[in-house]
Amino acid sequence: MLVEHHAKEKVFWPDGCRLAVALTFDFQGGEDVRPDRNGRMNHEEWTQAEYGPNTGIWRILRILEENKVKATFMVCGGIAERYPEAVKAIVQKGHEIAGHGYHHEVARDLSKEEEREVIRRTTEMIRNRTGKRPVGWRSCTQSPNSLELLMEQGYLWNSNSFSHDLPFVWENGNSKLVELPRQPFGDGRVYGHRDSGNPNDALMVWKPFFDELYEESKAAPTFCPFQFHPYISSRPGRAKALRGLIQYMKKQKGVWLATGSEVAEWWLKQGFSSGLARKTAGRVAVSS
Repeated sequence: MLVEHHAKEKVFWPDGCRLAVALTFDFQGGEDVRPDRNGRMNHEEWTQAEYGPNTGIWRILRILEENKVKATFMVCGGIAERYPEAVKAIVQKGHEIAGHGYHHEVARDLSKEEEREVIRRTTEMIRNRTGKRPVGWRSCTQSPNSLELLMEQGYLWNSNSFSHDLPFVWENGNSKLVELPRQPFGDGRVYGHRDSGNPNDALMVWKPFFDELYEESKAAPTFCPFQFHPYISSRPGRAKALRGLIQYMKKQKGVWLATGSEVAEWWLKQGFSSGLARKTAGRVAVSS
C-alpha cells in the first residue's frame, strides 16, 4: 500500500540555512513537437525546441559556472542519445542528471509496461552516456503507476507533485521515494510559449515567489524549487533574467542552493518524514 509521510519533526537545512533552493532544468529538444494528422512536422516549432540542446545548454552551463552554483538537469533519454557531448558536459561541470522520460512521453497515456520500459531505457541511456545512474525523475505528467515503478527501479526521488511546499516521502512496503514538490511558476508558464513573453515579467513572478518563501523561512525553514527549460530560458534576454535571479538569491543570507539529490538525501537522513500513517481521501498520509 502506498503511504505518504510528511514532516513530523522540526525541519532544518545544512549549516543553519533557512531556505533550500533547487534549480532544475527539463532538458528536452523537439520531443514534444509531434507531426500533424497529415504527418507533417512544424519545422519552426521543432527548431525552436532544438535550440536547447544545440545552443542554449552551453549558455546555461556558463551562467551556472559564473555564479558557482550546481543544478539538476532532467534529461530525456533521447537527448542523451542524440547529444552525448552536452550531457557529458553537464556531469563534468558537477551538475546532477535526472530522468525525464525518453521522448518526453505523456506518462498518463502509457500502459504500466510501456512506462516501465520508458524508465528503464532512459536510465540505461543516461548511465551509458555519463557513467552515472540517475536517481531522480520528473515525467511529463504522472500516471497512477509512476511512483510504484520508480521505487521498483531503485529511484531516490520524484518531482511531479504540486500539492505541497515541503518535500515528503512515499513509502510502499520497504521502498521509499522522496517527493520534491514543484511550483507552477516555471519558465514554460511565465513565458507562455517558446517565442513569447517578457523576461522582466518572468522576474516579476520569480522574485516574489522566492521572497515569500524567504520571508516565511524566518519562522521555519522552507523549500524553493525552480523549473526551467534550456530551450526557453537560454535565449538572449531570457538568459539575463535567469542570471539575475540566481545572483539575487545568492545575495541573501541562509540560502542553500542544492541539487535534487542533495535535498532528498538530507531529507531521508534527518528522518523528517518518519511517523505513523493515517488514511486520507483514499490514500494514506501523515499529517504535518
